[in-house]
Amino acid sequence: MSYLSSAAWIAHDLGLATTIGGTLFGQSALHPALNERLDDDQERKLVADAAWRKFSWMNLAAHGVFAATWFAGRGMLSGREVSGSARVMTRIKDGLVVASLATGIASIVVGRILGKKVREREQNVSVRGGEEDASIERLRKVVGTLGKINLIATAGVGALTTGLSMEASKSLPFSIVSRRLP
Repeated sequence: MSYLSSAAWIAHDLGLATTIGGTLFGQSALHPALNERLDDDQERKLVADAAWRKFSWMNLAAHGVFAATWFAGRGMLSGREVSGSARVMTRIKDGLVVASLATGIASIVVGRILGKKVREREQNVSVRGGEEDASIERLRKVVGTLGKINLIATAGVGALTTGLSMEASKSLPFSIVSRRLP
């Protein structure tokens, strides 16, 4: 395998690691720590919004990198180079990459809308309560659900990446063809 293919594989794995790691950190460490350390609900929301806004660009880039490298590499092979089980895993990975990309983008977009509402609420303190809070809570639930679906899809991509790598190492035709990849 060439340096370009190796670099693409490394970029693919780093994109996956960034996406999975960032989401896990946010859901399992950042939010629980904010809940433990900050008594003011509005302050927690503002800090979480600031953190996710900073990470969302990196998360978006990471999604783009692992999806682009997957589909670029995928377009260079016919599928005949690998076993039947690897072809099935490849199709499943295709679907999970699309699901991860779609839920990742949706989570960022809805998260941005949520963050804007939280910041607007902070600027207009007299609006506290009622319909505004219900809207924010609905958006928070949507973002949380999208984040969980994204985490599952992206972890699936990571698992299939490993499985496909193991399958490829057993395939003589793939070994021959992969040497000719850029």
